Amino acid sequence: MASRIVFLPNLNSSGDLFSEVLVNFEWVPGIAISQAKKSIRNLHEAAGQQIGLTRILEISTRSEAILGISLSAFNLPFEGRNFSVESTYQGSKVFEKGGPYVDLLNSDSVDAKTDVRLKNSGMLLGFRFEDEDFPITKAPNFYDYLYIRSLLTFQNRNLLKEYDGFTDIAFSQTSLVYKNKKAYNCQARSAAIFLTLSSRHKDEDILSNLRELMDKKSMNASQLDLF
Repeated sequence: MASRIVFLPNLNSSGDLFSEVLVNFEWVPGIAISQAKKSIRNLHEAAGQQIGLTRILEISTRSEAILGISLSAFNLPFEGRNFSVESTYQGSKVFEKGGPYVDLLNSDSVDAKTDVRLKNSGMLLGFRFEDEDFPITKAPNFYDYLYIRSLLTFQNRNLLKEYDGFTDIAFSQTSLVYKNKKAYNCQARSAAIFLTLSSRHKDEDILSNLRELMDKKSMNASQLDLF
């Protein structure tokens, strides 16, 4: 058995930007994509049984939905440009001993994420992008910001409204309260936040409201492991 978070938007006029529901399901071992797809099916079936959700989109390269694959941060172009959200994020990191490594913007997503400099440059201090500095924050954070900026230019973004929740099978953290050296960023969370903001604001006001929320959630770098 395994557990994964299903991220839900909050379509009410106020309150948190998203909620998390932990779902237990049967994990299918193996590194093949076909095995991951089986695990995703089990997760979504379990979510239907445990929390009554049937319209769930897996957002990852392992998704069985074309939309979910397209919305993977590895595939989603940053604002329609020729580099991905993932490459943008990795190329914006500022460390004690270097960065941002802007050449990563032109790298393949996998190459950008695994660049050795990201591991050898000391503690992550924050981010610098488009001549602007971004601190490390709790959700919503810089990753969410890049992802949501990109969704605003994604032609099929309205298709997200057909879903009640979002998953990312590779996101193995079972709580964002205490991360225990596990990845913090999650594209499924970013999608849920986007739907929430879309329900509360016009498109042209989403980013300004998002930035205001980010400014209220500063976090010490030692609390996160954002690689």
